[in-house]
Amino acid sequence: MFETLTLLLLGFMVGLSGAVIPGPLLAYVIFDTTRKRKMTGHFIVAGHALWEALVISLILLGVGSVMLQYKSLIYAVGGTALLLMGAAIVRSKDDAKIKDSMVNSSLLGGVFYTAFNPTQPPWWASAGLALLLQGYELMGSIGIIVVTMGHWLADLAYYVLISYLICKYGKFVIPRRRQITLILGVFVASLGAYFTINGIIHATKAF
Repeated sequence: MFETLTLLLLGFMVGLSGAVIPGPLLAYVIFDTTRKRKMTGHFIVAGHALWEALVISLILLGVGSVMLQYKSLIYAVGGTALLLMGAAIVRSKDDAKIKDSMVNSSLLGGVFYTAFNPTQPPWWASAGLALLLQGYELMGSIGIIVVTMGHWLADLAYYVLISYLICKYGKFVIPRRRQITLILGVFVASLGAYFTINGIIHATKAF
């Protein structure tokens, strides 16, 4: 019981330390919640977790070392994707109609903004792998599950809180939606440009 709680807390704290750092997923949570005027954080985190589950599975199968070898390519491709996503956010129409059938797009958004975040695969292949190893050493395969659940609980708690606060104080946020959209779009695009340049620099150093 003590080991379970320890691993759960470890995963939670590591996950929270990463979640609070501003990144493309946070920008998307703010953008999506503001746009739809309802809480979407839980759907986004579900999509985020789905992609991370795939990455974790690949790492446990031994693909982690391959990911690190192609880190420059991951940064370049992911950065370019974020750059395009940021541009799309900036160009998005303020009066766009959000249909009920588009609720699932929050889930897909969680997948996409995680998949094209170039820091994700290298992090899980290095620091994340150490976290999974700690769980395995203490409780075997169950330990990996527990520490991962703690990590996802942190993501869920943080992003749902952000989504809730936006809905709660929407009267202050909604009138400034266009300005917020522009800021978030520029932020995501800038992040994408940084990652792309970083990937190119790493690639040139390799030759």
